[in-house]
Amino acid sequence: MNNKILIAGGSSGIGYGIAKHFYEKGWDVLITGRNKDKLNLAKATMPGIHTLVYDSADEEHLADLINFIESNWNGKLDILVNSAGHVELGSLKDISKSSLEDMYQAHLIGPTLLASKCLKFLAATKGHILNITSSHGIKVYSDLSAYGSAKAGLNMLTKIWALELAPIGVKVNAIAPGPTNTDILKSAGYDEETILAIQDSEKKQIPLQRRGNVEDIVSVAVSILDSEWTTGIIIPVDGGISIS
Repeated sequence: MNNKILIAGGSSGIGYGIAKHFYEKGWDVLITGRNKDKLNLAKATMPGIHTLVYDSADEEHLADLINFIESNWNGKLDILVNSAGHVELGSLKDISKSSLEDMYQAHLIGPTLLASKCLKFLAATKGHILNITSSHGIKVYSDLSAYGSAKAGLNMLTKIWALELAPIGVKVNAIAPGPTNTDILKSAGYDEETILAIQDSEKKQIPLQRRGNVEDIVSVAVSILDSEWTTGIIIPVDGGISIS
């Protein structure tokens, strides 16, 4: 039976890059996302890949996802990648309850509930959980109360789960990408001028003097997932911005 990987948020960006790598290795791959068009494009690019529309705030979507693994994969799952999420900028003065709830749902509540529901599958395979966090959860920035605290929380959850799940052989690690060339800012609704200004500001802070590419993140993800004796680590893959 083929190895199985589930990538929440696998229809674009870093999640898509990880999905493509394992698809090309011959794994059975299931990706989720909220945008049906992006999922359909992934299916056209990678024939045979499995896709599901998934919003972590929708309990029925979570039930459908778990039912897919049980019904189509006979309850087998080797790797869970939590890569879903988006970014929201905003000052403390202007912060809203809805923005906090949105960021915490996407980056804390959603990954936690998904990991919990997948635990029985991962325990059977002594599998892996990989959380995609952010350098924003390590390095302090202004105007990022909701997003920064959510990503910092996911870093801590990574360590808690790693300690808790080690006795059953499940490994839990995280990658904290720095500024990476994806469409996350565009998807968040920012205009081209704002995006370019953010990207220029970020690049000036990166010691290695360039923004990252998806391939930079994927190569480290694959290395972590190849290890059977690594758990509880958070690796910044950020060109050095978290130490700048």
